[in-house]
Amino acid sequence: MKFSFVILTWNRYKFLEKCIPALLKSISGAHSYEVVIMDNGSTDETPQILKEYKKNKNIRVITRSKNYGLNAYKRLFFHTRGEYVVIIDDDVLDFPANLDALFLDYMTTFTDYGFIALNVIQNEFTDGAKPPIELYTEETKGDKVMEFGPAGGWCACFRKKDYRKILFKFLFAKVNMKVSEDGLLSFLFSKYLHLKYGLIKNSYCFHACGPYYAKQYGHLDREIEKYKISGLEDHVEKYKKFE
Repeated sequence: MKFSFVILTWNRYKFLEKCIPALLKSISGAHSYEVVIMDNGSTDETPQILKEYKKNKNIRVITRSKNYGLNAYKRLFFHTRGEYVVIIDDDVLDFPANLDALFLDYMTTFTDYGFIALNVIQNEFTDGAKPPIELYTEETKGDKVMEFGPAGGWCACFRKKDYRKILFKFLFAKVNMKVSEDGLLSFLFSKYLHLKYGLIKNSYCFHACGPYYAKQYGHLDREIEKYKISGLEDHVEKYKKFE
């Protein structure tokens, strides 16, 4: 198996029903792959959305009885069989074509990187969760350009062999909204394997994060609940302004 695309989802079925077909459309099929989706205890219509893919041989669904938060990634990664693992946020609604080939190209070119993410579309309604541009520096190899800097987990790739080397450190670390799986992986790959992290400069996905799109898709209450549970009161207030 060359690629494992993983999606952790909880009570965002309106995003999920757009995310899955967009992802499948973007995969070239030139490489063996699986899509592993973990329903993290959803109580909305998520199970109905996932039932539509029951007969798809490339998709596996794992259902958990309650919400384990971002710690669920530890179990989700365990179920992957691919040489490369690609994290997909369920609110990513559009991807570049030939996503698998794109990541393979960059992971084999930039071998000194351990965690590589797509860039994000930014518009008047969202910054795509991308940190300020001054945190990045460009690195070029041939016609490929990386932005060395924070790499969010909206659509990001890492090697399974690298993950195995930091597996126990990841499993025993606390993962939550303050210490997310993407930030932790970037840190562990960098500290223990001396691998960089960053964004593919000229390849974009549409990460529909933020209160505007949460309201548009009917998930505003869900986001407020998430940030309340996480103790991120500044985010709670930001989203409440859109009620």
